[in-house]
Amino acid sequence: MRRAAAVAAGAGLFGAMALAAGDIPTRYSGSFPSAGSVSNITGTFTGKSLNLKYTFIRGSSFMPTTASYSCAPSAPNKSRCAGQFKTDDGQFAGRAFVQVTWKVGQPVSMHFGMKH
Repeated sequence: MRRAAAVAAGAGLFGAMALAAGDIPTRYSGSFPSAGSVSNITGTFTGKSLNLKYTFIRGSSFMPTTASYSCAPSAPNKSRCAGQFKTDDGQFAGRAFVQVTWKVGQPVSMHFGMKH
């Protein structure tokens, strides 16, 4: 009886982990949600990399920007990606990170930050 309960509990736990792990896609290409001063975000996520094009808003300036990141899961539904960004006019560039929160293979929120 205990063995059957342990097997059932283990199967349930494994199923829940598999479902949560399914939130991060192996590949996604399309729109991403805006975050703070970053909008009009499009890109491609491959599970290990993230390439984005977006508009960075600084004051009254709208700067088209491209960015490339290397990614790793940081939670069952989150990817943390670190890499480089550069405004298309070359005025701003640097190291940065972004955290993407996923739900059923779709990006639902993003957080951008600078690496020092």
